[in-house]
Amino acid sequence: MTPWLLQDFDVGDISCQIIEFSVQGYQYVMIFNRIDASRSEELIAKQAEELGVEYRENSYEVKFDLRENFENDTFFTPPSAHINATSMKELGRIIKELLDFHYRNSNAEAYYCVAETMKLKRFYDRLANLYAQELYFTVNPNLGEEGLGYEITTPSYKS
Repeated sequence: MTPWLLQDFDVGDISCQIIEFSVQGYQYVMIFNRIDASRSEELIAKQAEELGVEYRENSYEVKFDLRENFENDTFFTPPSAHINATSMKELGRIIKELLDFHYRNSNAEAYYCVAETMKLKRFYDRLANLYAQELYFTVNPNLGEEGLGYEITTPSYKS
């Protein structure tokens, strides 16, 4: 198991959690942002309608990126070198473990994410196929106008 570091941080009055980890020498961050802590009820309703979902109180937006991109506001710029297949598998496994870790510590009902590119969407689709059942999560893909959004509901999701 790859070690990681969980930290709380604030962006203005919004409290988030960030987990740092590395794969193939690249430092990554995964950010968990509680939906109702960062958006008004009006904005939440509008975004839920756009995605065709119903946000729950204990739901999180989740993103991951290279730490360098996060620190330099160059979000979602790919690594300078190609990541090999073994490292991609490791990255996927770590993302699965971090979602499981966060879920066990937050009892989140749902996670929402948007793939920034079609390449990243294919990666997310593979992760959903590999790990959703193992985690007892349900993945609702292809949300939003461009079909790049995901809703991941957990066993805590109340219908």
